[in-house]
Amino acid sequence: MSRVPVIILLIMLTALPAVGQQVRDGQNRRVAGANPNKEKDAENEARAKAKTGIHTWVVDDHSGLPDSVEVDTMHHAFQNTAFTDGAKGFYANLGNLGSPRQAKVFTLRPEMDYFIFAQPYDFFLKPLQNWHFTNTYQPITNITYHESNDSESGEDHLIAKFAVNANKDVGLGFNIDYIYGRGYHDNQSTAHFNFSLYGSALKDKYKAHWLIYSNRLKNRENGGITDDEYITDPQKFPSSYTSKEIPTLFSRVWNKMHYEGAHLTHRYSLGFHKTIKKDTAAVKDSLRADSIVDEQKARPEGAISAREVEGENVDLAQGLSLKPQTTAPKDSTIFVPVTSFIHTARLGLYSRKFLAKQSLSNYYSNTYLPGNSTNENTDNLFISNYLAVELSEGLNKYLSAGIRLFGIYDYNNYSMPGLKGRDRFNEHRISVGAQVFREQSHLLNYKLTAQTSSDGESWGEFELKGEGKLTVPLLGDSVSLALRASSVNRKPTFFYRHFQSKYLWWDNNLDKQLTNRIGATLESRKLDLRLCADAYNITNYTYFATTNTQQVVDNRNEIITTTNTFVAQSGKSINVLVLSLDKSFRFGIINWENSLVYQTTSDKLALPLPALTAYSNLYLKFRIAQVLNTEVGADMRYFTKYYAPTYSVGLGQFATQAHDDLIKVGNHPVLSAYANFHLKHTRFYIMASHFNYSKEGGSTFNAPHYPINPFVVRFGLSWNFFN
Repeated sequence: MSRVPVIILLIMLTALPAVGQQVRDGQNRRVAGANPNKEKDAENEARAKAKTGIHTWVVDDHSGLPDSVEVDTMHHAFQNTAFTDGAKGFYANLGNLGSPRQAKVFTLRPEMDYFIFAQPYDFFLKPLQNWHFTNTYQPITNITYHESNDSESGEDHLIAKFAVNANKDVGLGFNIDYIYGRGYHDNQSTAHFNFSLYGSALKDKYKAHWLIYSNRLKNRENGGITDDEYITDPQKFPSSYTSKEIPTLFSRVWNKMHYEGAHLTHRYSLGFHKTIKKDTAAVKDSLRADSIVDEQKARPEGAISAREVEGENVDLAQGLSLKPQTTAPKDSTIFVPVTSFIHTARLGLYSRKFLAKQSLSNYYSNTYLPGNSTNENTDNLFISNYLAVELSEGLNKYLSAGIRLFGIYDYNNYSMPGLKGRDRFNEHRISVGAQVFREQSHLLNYKLTAQTSSDGESWGEFELKGEGKLTVPLLGDSVSLALRASSVNRKPTFFYRHFQSKYLWWDNNLDKQLTNRIGATLESRKLDLRLCADAYNITNYTYFATTNTQQVVDNRNEIITTTNTFVAQSGKSINVLVLSLDKSFRFGIINWENSLVYQTTSDKLALPLPALTAYSNLYLKFRIAQVLNTEVGADMRYFTKYYAPTYSVGLGQFATQAHDDLIKVGNHPVLSAYANFHLKHTRFYIMASHFNYSKEGGSTFNAPHYPINPFVVRFGLSWNFFN
């Protein structure tokens, strides 16, 4: 039986026990006129959540406290979770599912990590700070599956999640994530597998979160197509080609990665229990509920403050205080933390293998190790310990803010191929710092961080970061203004300074990179409006670059062009400005969502960025037979032409193009049409992605020499099982 009938059969079986649900738009608001029985449906929905509720949150390493996030059950834009270039197309990638990627929007780019080879795979490798921990009333399983209907070139993405509670305080679960992308162009398949175990314990005095993860990634490298005119001007060639028949640079080259580790964050608090007398309990509960609801409305994605989880009775599924009691049958008691001790431990076992079963001497300018084939490992053992002491906020009338003092010790052991066996390097880094924070205010909250670090050889590294959020009610709306500023002076991480392989080798003495940033975000929920502005000034900007060299082959008259990748630092300060606008319009069942990002950079060669990156989504949202939530529409992804970074196969990183061989990519809208459905505990969609693809030619590249996938029909299904 083919996969398409199986999906249809699952959808039909799921439809049998369907019950009414109310229609909501992308901002989780009721759609006017969509459901005449909305009060009854709202009551049924609340009962269903109480019966099968699952609470999810992320944990802050600095505080060891959970911060609530929405459960991933929203069906809006579910179809876009299948794309490696992001839900809005803000990432450049190599075309295939799970391939390396880099953000086209500068504010989305992460800071330099120790093991830099994992960063281009952040679509698959979930950052620890974004891991969702769970607490559930009963065991819950979720199966999510994305596929494209081509057995030879298609893509499959399977995600399985299981969550259960040992008791009301201890939650456990595991995740399985598997990607198999055959690739719509030759020699570019991907195969990634993840298995993760996690757990949490939330008590008044003690809170703990742990995670154990194992990832296996395999990316076949084709080096891009041999001639861009197969895409831009196919009429030039005597016969037509399918995307699979276009010649590629490599055929037997792979980048593989093992990314494994463990993470433990726990916190113990000293404090006291506060008893609320029964004659005042109802009033205080009601006031607290109202205040937390107001605070919740001002927070994005339903987040709640650490205070609410630490000391008060909170329903994490909703991100709100529990329904206030109208009567107080008995005195209530809450725990008030005064001093807390936080410890976070991390262990990472990371390994990258570059495997080439063909000689690449005609591609790379230099060869440092003998042999025609390549099989080399770059390894990193990472151990980190974080210790902190925290004085809770609000306990002293003269100091309303909380204070956190911390120290971090990072140990890295690096191993790379050398001229005589393997070369090993050790690096120790000690950091100390402090945070001043305020999270309980309903008007202004902030966090200020100061940190200094050293590896014993270079002093003067520091991080100064500040962020604050002002929330005010205005004409029935909740308007928030978030401000942020930072100054980070840090030496580039190890692999920017030292790297050894058969074709790439450097030992650099680099200056510290100083990055200054200031930004603001203005948001109005009522207007569905979000405005952001960020300005950067970067001194000694450090990046990967490429050069081309013309060489004569074997003393013949044949001349070839070879390439080299190296680390460069900008000799001048670079200024970057990023302005973004998110605005949605609602007219009954008609919805139009837009995201626009405008960027300028003072150095378009060292730090190239598209001037305009845009996403637009126009769709109808309605309900069929009062049970089937439906979104039918089309969206567009677009960015203007720019000198996009190329991809370095031997390094597995994006690098600037050689200055003597610059090409621009962009100025091609990618249009997709879709129908997205939600039926009880099931989400499913069908999509025609890139339906404006033309075999007559066009600039359909996301990165130089790596075409965007052609027209593809996609399916997806996500099914929740409640035991």
